[in-house]
Amino acid sequence: MSYNKTIEITKINTTGNVIQYEIQDNTGLNLLKNQTVEAWVEYHHAESFDFSLNGLPESILAIPATLYLLPVTWFYGVELVVPSMDKMLSEHLSNIYSAYSKIYGPFKKEWCGKVTAKGIVENHLPDSRFDNIIFFSGGVDAVHAGINHTGRRNVLVSVPSIEAMSRAKKENVGVDFINIKSTLIREFSAMSGSDWLLITNNFIADIFNDTFIQADLKNTFYLSSEAFLFDGWFGIKYLGNLLSSIPFAYAMGIRSLIMGSSYEQLESRPTINLDGSNPELTDAFKIAGIFFTEQDGLYTRRSLKVKNIIEWGHAHNKKLKLWVCFNDKNEQCGVCTKCIRTQLNILCTGENPADWGFKNFNERKFSKLIRSYHYYERNPCWPWDIIDSIDENTVYPYCNDLLHWMKEMGYKTYQENAHRQNKKPNILRFYNYPHYMKKLFHKILG
Repeated sequence: MSYNKTIEITKINTTGNVIQYEIQDNTGLNLLKNQTVEAWVEYHHAESFDFSLNGLPESILAIPATLYLLPVTWFYGVELVVPSMDKMLSEHLSNIYSAYSKIYGPFKKEWCGKVTAKGIVENHLPDSRFDNIIFFSGGVDAVHAGINHTGRRNVLVSVPSIEAMSRAKKENVGVDFINIKSTLIREFSAMSGSDWLLITNNFIADIFNDTFIQADLKNTFYLSSEAFLFDGWFGIKYLGNLLSSIPFAYAMGIRSLIMGSSYEQLESRPTINLDGSNPELTDAFKIAGIFFTEQDGLYTRRSLKVKNIIEWGHAHNKKLKLWVCFNDKNEQCGVCTKCIRTQLNILCTGENPADWGFKNFNERKFSKLIRSYHYYERNPCWPWDIIDSIDENTVYPYCNDLLHWMKEMGYKTYQENAHRQNKKPNILRFYNYPHYMKKLFHKILG
């Protein structure tokens, strides 16, 4: 098969703790946001490690952009051209493709392009200065991984630029959002005795024409797996973005990458997590002697993770700030699905969510929110887990009536009611605009 559609990394430079890339789109398909794209990765707090990008092999510096661009070669017959590539990564490209085809596909043979490296380099890790990288976002899965791997031989690494959904650009460069992530990792680092690094990039904001590609994968390539319907193009790129940490891991001689698992179960049946952190995907990545060795809490239910975190916090006389909200604000919204889910998890341990990261938690408002079935999950594993963890013989200090109301109803009935509520037209969801309803009510009453 001949390839006349190329995307090429044409320049790689370093300035201080920033890797800069120039990427050319020669496909004629407008897959990138511009024909020439400038991309970058920046490493914050790197000075505490005596970490320098100078002197790192080009094949290592190329990895962040290479991995982020790689998925586009699976669909458009595109040839990705890179100046050099790590030998181990090159040998595992087929495994990465197979894993993604299994989870998000299957992909058809005629869609596939290739990767061409002008040079293949066998890299050897320097002497190890640390044992593990623990990916840390401040969420439940990540904090649980953090409390299970404490101490000076571990480095907490946060890559906030992976956490973008519909408002990608705002959330990737928002000052409040970055400050929150920096604060979370610094505070947990002090508590756990581990060191920390924060990595930002402009990959989601500036590289791919994401809206176009997402629509194409759905309407032209007809991807319809559960994972794609749940997570889409965003999930396909997730691990490639997270692995912008590889140059740092290589420089520090760190072989082991650990992330918190998002696996869940429904009743007695473990379920496949429908996102880019699937264990079959992480197992496929082998780069310069660096690989994922563990997904922490692989079969530990979320309710138990929250209980473990709270017990760990009490044992260390600290109340951790769990951060699960995607909002680019100084405080969590408290009403999105992940905020509600986590507050319910906390309530089921007998704790007040206001003490664990949800500053604006209010019992009355929260109870009203749940009783109106505003909390709805596409996957019923989380409502099941929450309701299953409620002890009918316990008097809870916060939202006791609400929790027992949920327990008596059961997860199936709650989920069915929430599904019906979720299907109502937005105009009927009066709780979305209480200010206007109040004004209208006062007007009617004169």
